[in-house]
Amino acid sequence: MMICTNPNRSHPIAGVADVEGVCYRSGPKGWMDKRIFREYLCERKAQAPDRLGRKKTIFLDNCSGHLSEEECKEELEALNASLQYLPPNATDLCQPADSFVIAKIKDVWRGMWNEKKIELIYNNEWQNKPRGNGTGSGKLKNPGKSFFLEMAAKAVRRANAYRDRSNLNYARKAMIRCGLSLDVDGVWRVEQLYPHLQEIIKKYPGEFDKPSQKEGTPSKPSAAVISASASSE
Repeated sequence: MMICTNPNRSHPIAGVADVEGVCYRSGPKGWMDKRIFREYLCERKAQAPDRLGRKKTIFLDNCSGHLSEEECKEELEALNASLQYLPPNATDLCQPADSFVIAKIKDVWRGMWNEKKIELIYNNEWQNKPRGNGTGSGKLKNPGKSFFLEMAAKAVRRANAYRDRSNLNYARKAMIRCGLSLDVDGVWRVEQLYPHLQEIIKKYPGEFDKPSQKEGTPSKPSAAVISASASSE
């Protein structure tokens, strides 16, 4: 889901439809807030129940725009899902999208956008609205929201098509490396983690072995471990 800037939170925006592979909502700041988060949970193009009926876990960082489970019970029941929050101030350490996936999508996006800008230059497509002093802004013509929605869908599909030597895509690999998924053989182990997470576990072995507050089983890795490291850095 993309979030567009729109002071009236319009959806749909006139002339801007969802495209295959991406949907959108809008807000005054073009950023996640609690209203948009609720809409995200209700939008089946963004979040859908597991096709096999299994309960889903939605991992979240501590963004102020996210809701608590108490605030969105109905939406979670419809999804058969629960929310699991990552430790505060540790997004860069253990959030899969931030740690790996977003950078890869941005690489693809940047290449596609550069190609479009070259096309606009060759076609002499510039913004015609003059400044207050009557001179041109020198900016390229804005292709519009629909163009960027389509480009987002293409960028995600292209990034998802890449595979490593184990035939893993970036999203699956990041989940494993952040410890939020089992390894390729169905077993969770410390060695699958990013090196910086392995170092945190070595530094705080006692915290790592504490039982999880939710499950009553050893957490892998524990929130206390990550929080302690994030606070000390």
